[in-house]
Amino acid sequence: MLSLIELAKKGKVEKTGAKPKLPIKVDGVSSETLDVYKIPLEYLYYNDKNGRIATGISQYEGELHPTNDRDDPKYNKFVAKLIEQDNLGALKRTEKSIQNSGQQVYGYVLDDGRIVDGNRRFTALREIHQLTGKTFYFEAVILPFSYNNSTERVKIKKLELAIQMGVEARKDYDPVDLAIDIYQTTSGDDPIMTQADYAADSHMNPKEVERHYNGAVYMKKFLQYIGASENNYNIIKETKVWSLFYEMGKSLSKNFSDDPESQVRKNETMDSYFGVILYQIHVGVSGNTARTHLREYGKNIVHSPDNEDFNNDVADMVDDLSDSLHDIGIHSTSALMQSLTDEHETVESLGDTFDTYMRNAHNSESVDKFIRNIKQSVRYYNDLNEDGGLIGSLRYSELNKDQLKELQQYMRDLNQLSKELFNKYGNEIK
Repeated sequence: MLSLIELAKKGKVEKTGAKPKLPIKVDGVSSETLDVYKIPLEYLYYNDKNGRIATGISQYEGELHPTNDRDDPKYNKFVAKLIEQDNLGALKRTEKSIQNSGQQVYGYVLDDGRIVDGNRRFTALREIHQLTGKTFYFEAVILPFSYNNSTERVKIKKLELAIQMGVEARKDYDPVDLAIDIYQTTSGDDPIMTQADYAADSHMNPKEVERHYNGAVYMKKFLQYIGASENNYNIIKETKVWSLFYEMGKSLSKNFSDDPESQVRKNETMDSYFGVILYQIHVGVSGNTARTHLREYGKNIVHSPDNEDFNNDVADMVDDLSDSLHDIGIHSTSALMQSLTDEHETVESLGDTFDTYMRNAHNSESVDKFIRNIKQSVRYYNDLNEDGGLIGSLRYSELNKDQLKELQQYMRDLNQLSKELFNKYGNEIK
């Protein structure tokens, strides 16, 4: 197995003379003993544990094996294409900067050549080499760590998160990539760290880390529901529905407990959510508009007594959709869109049911507001009567006869109106 540290000891990897300073303290590593090296590009490979890269290669599990170009260039070529597609403009700017001034910011790599930080710079150097044929080196700190060691994995991740907060702003992260990074880092039989640790090391709000994690869970379940690989995140990115799983996670956490009966209703509601999301995709609603729709669904149906009725009304349609999509096998966004077109009648029926419930919920909300207003008015006049007909510090000595007669007239009008309204509501009951 390749060891950059051993190559450095043998003088096959040259020092630049720069003395780096780590962004955080890492046990077992001293900034005083670290150096920046000029590493041949052929010794390096992209980090498949990185959130962005992990989402891009996830659907090719078993086909792509993380390794350097000396062993098999297929992996690096594929990831380089992903990075180019992710932000071609930024990549071209990095290439221009390196061509004009050289590599200005060093990266971080592990002993086996895995790049912890500097994917875009590495990609730019590869591109320039391919265009010019000239020899280039990636300038980076070599960390004496390996992902094969569980203790060292924690140190690697802490350093990676610290670097991202400094060199690569969190806002640049695609939310799907961030969610998957949180999920992969904090879940499984042997997680790298807890959600609380991730929040602390990334300077994120713990609640946001939890919500991104939950969103990732339901995103993966949705992909299974439509018969796709649970790692086919490109479908989520291309349909722009990530925010729906984020909202869905918030709603389900809020409205259901951990007791068995509640969990049954939660799973039924989860399937209903999936059906509603498919309807949103089918009619072309995405982004903030779709997110608003799902928030209102959570508020007006999931968080209401009507939720069970809605789940019952759409249960057969939701099951039929899932079965049909599984029979077809969804491998891409285009396949999903075509399948929804083929199942147009079922999707539209589900959508009609959804729209009806939402419309009734909005009407009910207006009725409730109307009744609350009347109730508040009654309470006002009741308080007025109990306080002797005046409010606050007013005294009858402050009112003249004309003002008192005016108040009498208003009370007479109010009495007459209340009788008429009472009769109207009574007639409606009949």
